[in-house]
This record gives sequence, C-alpha cells and structure tokens, in this order.
Amino acid sequence: MTQHNPPTVALKTLGCKLNQFESEQIREELVRLGAISVPFDGPADVYIINSCTVTAKTDRDCRRLIRRARKTNPSAFIAVTGCYAQVSPDDLAAIPEADLIAGNEAKGDLPATIRARTADSLAWPAAVRLPATPCFDRSTMVDEFADHTRAFLKVQEGCNAACAYCIIPRARGRSRSVPLSQVLEQARRLVDAGFPEIVLIGTHLGQYGQDLPDDIDLSGLIEQLADLPDMRRLRLSSIEPLEVTDRLIRLVAHHPKVCRHLHIPIQHGDETVLRHMNRPYGPGTLLDLIARIHGADPAINIGSDVIVGFPGETDEQFETCRRFIEGLPFGYLHVFTYSPRKDTPAATMPDQVDPQVKLARNHLLRDLSERKRSAFAATMVGQVLQVVFERPADGRDGWLDGLSDNYLRVFSPGPCDLLGQTVPVRIGASSGEVLEGAVCADA
Repeated sequence: MTQHNPPTVALKTLGCKLNQFESEQIREELVRLGAISVPFDGPADVYIINSCTVTAKTDRDCRRLIRRARKTNPSAFIAVTGCYAQVSPDDLAAIPEADLIAGNEAKGDLPATIRARTADSLAWPAAVRLPATPCFDRSTMVDEFADHTRAFLKVQEGCNAACAYCIIPRARGRSRSVPLSQVLEQARRLVDAGFPEIVLIGTHLGQYGQDLPDDIDLSGLIEQLADLPDMRRLRLSSIEPLEVTDRLIRLVAHHPKVCRHLHIPIQHGDETVLRHMNRPYGPGTLLDLIARIHGADPAINIGSDVIVGFPGETDEQFETCRRFIEGLPFGYLHVFTYSPRKDTPAATMPDQVDPQVKLARNHLLRDLSERKRSAFAATMVGQVLQVVFERPADGRDGWLDGLSDNYLRVFSPGPCDLLGQTVPVRIGASSGEVLEGAVCADA
C-alpha cells in the first residue's frame, strides 16, 4: 500500500562505534528525506538493524531483533545492514522476516532505497539484496547524535591486518582514511552543535593517513583537531599496540584537550598464543609500551581487549596471560570469549577449547577487570579531574553524573546548568569504579 503519511523509522545498532556513527548518518539522511525517527522498542513503519558479526552472539542478537521487529509490527518493512549483512547475506536471506539486506558497501544507498520503498505501492519479495556500490559516497555529514553527550567522528575504516580469529577485514575491507579536509569539516559541525567531547573512531585507527597524499598521521590529525576554535576535548577509541607512538603518548599525557585514556587491545599475554593469533608483537613489547604510558602520567586510564579460549590455549597459557595482566597498570578490561568465525584461520585450528572452560576463564578475567577498575579509581582520590556532566544522577537529588577525561564515572552535587559542561571536580571518595567529588569553587 502506498505510504501517504511520513513513514516512521526505527534503528537499532549492534557492535562498534563505527556502526553507531553510520547509523546516525542513515537516521539523519532518512529524516532529511521526510521520515520520522522513533524508538526501536515501539511501533514503526520501517525497522533497520545495523548488525555486527564479531561473535556468534552478535549474530544471534541480530536475528532476535529481526523477529522482534516483525512481532512488534507485522506489516513493517525490515532492513538489515552492517557487518553480518556484509559477511553472511545468505544466512539473513533465509530469515523470512528480513525484507532488505544491505552490506556495509551498500550503506550509502540505504536511506534513499528505504524512502523509495515506503512510497512504493508494490510489495517487495522478501530478502531483496541491495547491491554494493563500490564508489558510494561515505562523506555524508552528521549534525547530531540522538541521546548522546559525546559525538563520534569517523576518520578511518577497514583493516589490513590478518589476525587469525578476526572476520572484520572481510566485513570492512582494507584500510581507508577519511580525507583531512572532510574530518575537519565534520569536526567543526559537531563542535558547532555543542558537543563537549568528540571521540575519534576507526576500525584500525592508528593507520590513519597511511593511504592519503597528505603528510598526516593520527598524531598530526589530533593536533589539527585540537586547534579548532571551541574544540573542548578529544578522546581516542581503540588503537593497536604498535601504533601508540611516543608522540601520541605525549599528546595523551600533556595536551589539555586530549583525554588521558588509551584503549589498547593486547588480546593475550602469552607469547605462543599471540603468535598463533598472528599478532605482530610479544609480551615484551607490551610491557615496554605500558611502562612508557604509565611513566608519562600514571593518571592515564589504560584499557584493553583480551580473548580467552583461543584454540589450543592451555591452562598454563591462560594463567600466564592472567598473571601478565595482573602485573600491569590497566584500568579495565573488555574480556571476549573466543567464537569461531567462518573462513578465518582460527576456525579450523585443532584443540578448540571446551565452552565451559572458556566461560570459567572469562569469569576469572572479568573479576580481575573489576579489581583493576576499583584500584585505578582509588588512585584518583584527592585529585582534580575534568568532568563532563552528562545527566542528573539516578536516585540522588541535586547530584550530577559525569565522565572524567580519564574515563571514570564521577558523581558530584551540582546544579543542572552544569550539564554538558566540562567542570573541574575534586575527588573525595571512591566506591568500586565510581568516584564522588565536589565541583571546585572557582569553576
């Protein structure tokens, strides 16, 4: 039936910050084309799931959301995009509830295709595949991030690495950097929109600039962004260990607009496991890197990704990894249980680890992460941290809830006119990973 009223469109994003940025591109373009954005949990004419395929769980989550959307509105049009749609379109085509499948290479055409569909009087057959557009325009600017205090700024995507467990190079392609002029223009828009913090994101962030004609790398990009008028603070998303240079460490430790926070995915701490993963470093390189960062400023919050249960991982190798991490000044961990991904080398490796063993190892490292979070937070008592207040604190009248530059949750009494502001807060106490403080009198 022809859609006479403006269609309502609901988006759900799974996975990484790149997907979140691209969902915002899709949402804003649909709104410009006349659609109305509505929450995913309620009724809508169109549902879009921007999928992830890092693990089997994210695949299951996508399939569950497709079926939930159909149950919420049996007559809705359901589109699936993202990495799962890119890597496994046949799996999605087998789901009767899916109407349109668009991989990452078709995301640029998705808004116009959906808008045309809502005005079309002819029903489409199920599981139409939107073809890839090799040169499609990825330059669509975003002006807001609905319900976000922080804005994401995509500067790179794709990956040239060949980690044995990872499907992302297939899902995202080879590394491509966003041209410098486009990054600066997008950043200006986000600054003008009033965002107090901008997070630089990419699949392989440290490779920024390697494919550009400009003499620019990630550190140079950060310096140019920090020089923009009214830029308040910049945060880096995940960056690979070998791409954390001394120049970058100096910026993170000392530049007043760069957050003291580095998320460095080490993936493991055992030499043999790292080699089987095809990671291009050993534990000694990691020890030296973390020591240099911590020595530059102990208040830098260093986070990491770790995989447990990689094929062939023995009890001894896991224990080596656990002890290695325990001895380093990490502020938190993201712990992932290895999940076989089709067409990756690790999926056919011998000695796949028993699921219950993987689960137990995951719990051990998650417990270690919680201890790391609490220990790092406790070192901030007595210090003054720069905090962006994001929302009123739940259940605390007259208190605000914010995020420090070094990625810690901070609660403080304060008026609501401080929301969205960057405020110095003197930390008086810690409870687990949460800090309590008071806004400095001269703020």
